[in-house]
Amino acid sequence: MIEAIAETMDLYGGTHSSGKLYGIMFFENRPMTLDEMKTQMNMSKSNMSYAVRALVESRMVKKLDEKQERKELHAAEVDFFLAFRNFFSHKLQREADVMTEAIDQALPELTELILKEHITDEERKLALQDLHKLRHAKNYYEWLQQFVDALRRGDFFKDGSAET
Repeated sequence: MIEAIAETMDLYGGTHSSGKLYGIMFFENRPMTLDEMKTQMNMSKSNMSYAVRALVESRMVKKLDEKQERKELHAAEVDFFLAFRNFFSHKLQREADVMTEAIDQALPELTELILKEHITDEERKLALQDLHKLRHAKNYYEWLQQFVDALRRGDFFKDGSAET
C-alpha cells in the first residue's frame, strides 16, 4: 500500500520519496520526528527535509505545535478527501498564479506590438493569433481559479468526509 501511495504521488507531480514518506506516516498512526522519518526512509537529512517541506507545503502533512524531546513532530493527513483537496488545490493554484502573471504581463506587450505603425502585415497577423491564444488561456485560468476556489471550499465532497 505504501508503494502504491508513492507511485500515485509520482503520477501527480510529487516525488516518489515524498509519496513513500506520506505512506509511512499515514500508517504510523502517530506523529513522527524527522529522525524517525529519516531512519524509516533511510534517506539523507537534506532529502528528508525537502520531502517533509513539500508535504507540509501541500498540507498533506502537518507540523504539530507540540514537540517530543525538543524535536518537531509531524503527522500525516489521514482523510484522503482532505489530502486530495489540499494537494490538488495547492498544485493548481501554483499553476494558475504562474500562468496568470505571465499572461497579464504578455497581453499589454502584445497589444502594443499590434498597434505599432511600423510592423509588417505578417507580423501583425501572427501577433493577433498569439493575442487570441492568450485571451483563450486567460479564460481557462479564470475558470481554473474558480475550480480551485470550489475545491478549497469542499464543493466536490458533499458525500465525502472532507468538510469545510
